[in-house]
Amino acid sequence: MSVKGGPLSDILFVPEPFRADNKDAIEQRRNAELAAALPPKSGPRRLMVLVGEVKELIPARSGQKLVIKHLPGFPFLIDDALHRRLLTRFERELSLWSADASSHLIAVATFGLNPAGLAIVEEIALMVVSENWIPYETFQEKRLVDALARVREKSIKGLRFNLPPHQPIASALLQNRRDPVALFIVPAGADGTFDASLQDMIAERPGIGTWMWRVAEGDMPALP
Repeated sequence: MSVKGGPLSDILFVPEPFRADNKDAIEQRRNAELAAALPPKSGPRRLMVLVGEVKELIPARSGQKLVIKHLPGFPFLIDDALHRRLLTRFERELSLWSADASSHLIAVATFGLNPAGLAIVEEIALMVVSENWIPYETFQEKRLVDALARVREKSIKGLRFNLPPHQPIASALLQNRRDPVALFIVPAGADGTFDASLQDMIAERPGIGTWMWRVAEGDMPALP
């Protein structure tokens, strides 16, 4: 894949799995890979893209330190303004991650290195995933994802991408059968507009069966 005329692989940074017995070699490879993010003598700042699992987000002397798994001793620095935006935009993801020790929090961030060699985050997005690395949006959807992980049928997880939070989507699709079934979760605070949009979505695909969990009406029903 190309980004701004160059290979994405040149700017994509995914941490190498850390092994204490190979620490020096891993750090040498990391330094060579991150050379692309060093500030140039002139011209625009160079940025790379981080994809990694968050270990912790902790206060620094100034701003916050984002600690990524497999990167001991190499924090990513976040200034206070970006940290405030992060807490507002990804409040749901952070609260879900905090509430469940088995879940993972994935960070995707653009960053550059300052003259001191420290990684400075420019922009960042977060995604919370289950123990089995499946994204989920709510506590109820995690229950569904975990239940699907225990059945033998093939399922496909629905993702919201750019759809607004009030837009209904199929949380998952059971596909390993003659008649596929879309799985919907109706949140407790859903209004008439949400329900109307959901019914329109179902009507547009008459060949797909429907399973629905209306949270306000009780516990999750049995899977089809």
